Amino acid sequence: MIIILVIFLNFYILSDFFAFCRCFLKYLYIFVSINNLKPTPMKLIYPKLTTRYLLVFLFFTMSFLNAQISDFERAKEYLNQKGEVNFNFQINDPSELKEFTSNMSILNYDPATKTVYAWANTKQFKQFERLGISYNVKAEDNEAYGIVMSNELPSNQRMGPYPLTFPLSAYPTYADYEQQMQEFAINHPDICELVDIGGTTEGVAGGDKRLLFVKLSDNISTAEAEPKVMYTSSMHGDEITGYPLMLNLINYFITAYKDTGHPDHFRIKNLIDNSEVWINPMANPDGTYYNNASNTSVANARRANANGVDLNRNYPDNVAGPHDDGNPYQVETQHFMTLAENNHFVLSANFHGGTEVVNYPFDNTYTNHADDDWFFLVSKEYAVNCQNDGPSGYMDATYANSQWPGVTEGADWYQVFGGRQDFMNFYHQCKEITIELSNTKLIPSNQLVNHWNYN
Repeated sequence: MIIILVIFLNFYILSDFFAFCRCFLKYLYIFVSINNLKPTPMKLIYPKLTTRYLLVFLFFTMSFLNAQISDFERAKEYLNQKGEVNFNFQINDPSELKEFTSNMSILNYDPATKTVYAWANTKQFKQFERLGISYNVKAEDNEAYGIVMSNELPSNQRMGPYPLTFPLSAYPTYADYEQQMQEFAINHPDICELVDIGGTTEGVAGGDKRLLFVKLSDNISTAEAEPKVMYTSSMHGDEITGYPLMLNLINYFITAYKDTGHPDHFRIKNLIDNSEVWINPMANPDGTYYNNASNTSVANARRANANGVDLNRNYPDNVAGPHDDGNPYQVETQHFMTLAENNHFVLSANFHGGTEVVNYPFDNTYTNHADDDWFFLVSKEYAVNCQNDGPSGYMDATYANSQWPGVTEGADWYQVFGGRQDFMNFYHQCKEITIELSNTKLIPSNQLVNHWNYN
């Protein structure tokens, strides 16, 4: 009876008939193996089992069962809390990654341990569970620690001409973020303009969150024949190291441009005088301030937008076609597509988190980009600067076919379909790269200044 109970508990946990069958056969094989028995009817096998063998079997079975219950319960908790879960599992060969990319989002793949780090919403995770694959759900991959918000800082750290004090040592509330973006434009109208490209999923439904850019140029109201450059961060709402860093960058550009004594004045002046620089610090505020009505905390930040969709799998794809993720184009996706249609950006950087590497195209094919050598050189230069300015081990992740630590060609790492990087490169001839800024997606606030200095 105990054995039957154990098996049926596994059936309950895995919630799948085929997984139950595999589980049953596995235990039957263990019975036979540890007793050196030939497969015979259970009524003949069972009396021969010694108490010792039965206890050994139950020990290992219950250990496995407890681990699965723990991971199952953690997954259930995060799905109830956020509508998504980050988890990991192992595969035998990298070629197996293709089997999973259409049913979930691969976050990372460690070739040394053959471990896949993945994200799934509730529907996708239920589909994954039916495969009967053992998985791990870790708190550190699903929870944020050491978070301080801008409205929690002591009053002496909130003094100055702006709502925020630079460089940022806390994550902005949405109200502080929006006001800061407005203040950049109000205080520096000669070189700075606030551009609102549209509301988020919650924003168009009556909420107040918007997709905001600061545009910098010496003739801000004139459409000049100059190259346009775009920086954007945090289309994954829980990968927000780049969020305060982009606000720092706007402040740095303005300060260095206007201060003739600044050590970087001439370089920044040359950039602003001869190009348009567009900076969007926050591309998915619905995800970043998820489940927080006042928009004053990022502690419950999640990857997806308000509809539970991974925005970096939601773009038209030249290999997989339109809507490869099975979802309509989200309003955030549509706004960025319209922006790219109306503005010919020649260079773009898309900031993420979860590892430390510069990723260049293509993500959806192993065929090299026509400018592969150029992409590698600029990616290497960025990584080397981070390695020189950061601590030992920073920005040095190494993946398959890597030519330099901290640099990877997209598909060599793992294939992605519906990503924005390939969309911008293929459909709009914009040289976009993806920069993963931190191993921890949502770093503690006391690490923000350090990461600004590293980059």
